[in-house]
Amino acid sequence: MSTTAADIITAAFRKAGIETPTTTQRTDALTTLNNMVSGWTPEIIQVAVTRESLALTAGTASYTIGPAGDLATVRPLRLENAFLRDSESLDSPLEIVAAKDYNQVASKTIEARPSALYFIPSETAATIIFDCEPDAAYTLYIESWKPFTEFTALTTAVSLPVEYKEALIYNLAVCLAEDWDRTLPRTVYERAKEIKYLLSNATAASRPAPKARFDFANRGGWMIETDTWR
Repeated sequence: MSTTAADIITAAFRKAGIETPTTTQRTDALTTLNNMVSGWTPEIIQVAVTRESLALTAGTASYTIGPAGDLATVRPLRLENAFLRDSESLDSPLEIVAAKDYNQVASKTIEARPSALYFIPSETAATIIFDCEPDAAYTLYIESWKPFTEFTALTTAVSLPVEYKEALIYNLAVCLAEDWDRTLPRTVYERAKEIKYLLSNATAASRPAPKARFDFANRGGWMIETDTWR
């Protein structure tokens, strides 16, 4: 369902008992809406995985993803899948590894076809680092989860499922009631809390479960010489 910031703001004002908001109220409400959306970023993400591609440079192992990055796009919160495509349109999967796994790669400057990447979701731009330097100009394909982005104007449009639109309207109504000293029905507060909780749970359910480890029972002592488990 496609909607605009103005649609959400107008509906939220109605919940707060303001049928015809002024231009000043609508402009202020846009700032409030964006602040609310930004605050939701750690727990509520976009509702669909986004697939994007980036042409790699042979010999370059590190790339940034963000508005001003090598891949100019919204900074992803996490990667779901990744693979490389060569000049003959043959694909090979990439494992997304943790920092400890990447750190165990002994030589990171060998030129070869990468088999894994390390993803670092920093504040303004994410970084991906391959386990080796690409030996050819592959094309990287990634599927990622991204946060909601702020609305640049009242006319900014976005496609949202009904439940996401409802969450924005009800929770924005609560914020606007505080800004404009309005009293809301108890049902509005309850619905705002309920729908946001449901969305947060849905997002949590989409996160991959941590990998189980079964090697701890077989470990010996810590080897000071090699800085590893025996």
